[in-house]
Order: sequence, then structure tokens, then C-alpha cells
Amino acid sequence: MDTAVEEHIAAHYYDLTESERAIVFKLASHSLEHPGACHLKAATIAAALEISTKTVYRAISKLESLGIVKKETTVKSKSGQGASIYIILPYNVPPSMCERGNAEKPCESKVEAQQSENQSSKSFKF
Repeated sequence: MDTAVEEHIAAHYYDLTESERAIVFKLASHSLEHPGACHLKAATIAAALEISTKTVYRAISKLESLGIVKKETTVKSKSGQGASIYIILPYNVPPSMCERGNAEKPCESKVEAQQSENQSSKSFKF
């Protein structure tokens, strides 16, 4: 899980503010009982990081849109909203970065390959 957090931070470092990065690390530090899952209220996160709860809500929304965390809401037994569960998602490289086209060797074309196969060894100059 630590590597997923580090990879997310490295990939989105300039997209995230200091408080958003702090929230990711706070969620990771509280997900020791169940690796990757954290059960905290926004007010608790805000108090620990000395930021407003609105900042926490905005940051969580942004982290969700970037694919860093997933938020699962919980409900108390007496019909009240409980603390959300934040799941730190594994880091996945975007498909555009990991797939290469079906190109052959970049410096060899099909015509050059056919010509070299059809030449005898006597045609080469030594």
C-alpha cells in the first residue's frame, strides 16, 4: 500500500496541493488495521491537519476524480450518516502510457528486410 501511495503522489505531485497530499498520507497512516481502507470523519481529518472540513471535502472529491481514493459512505444504526470509509486504490499506469503500437523495429522497414534476405553473401563488399 505504501508503494501505491508513493506512486500516486509521484504521478500527481503537481496536480495536488500540499493539503491534498497531506490528506492522502493521513488516510494511509490510519489504514493499518485494514490495509488500504481508512475509517475517518472529515472533521477528524480536518482537526488533525488543522484545515477546514470544506477543504477536506474538496480534496476528497479531487482525489476521487484522479483515481487515488474511493469513498464509501456509511450509515449509523439510528439513521444518521457515519464516518466514510476511504479506500486507497492501487496505482495503475494509464493505458496510453503502457501500450505501444504494433510497429516493427523503428529503423528497419519491410522493404529493407526483404532486400537483405534476397542478397547473396557475394554481393557484400568487404
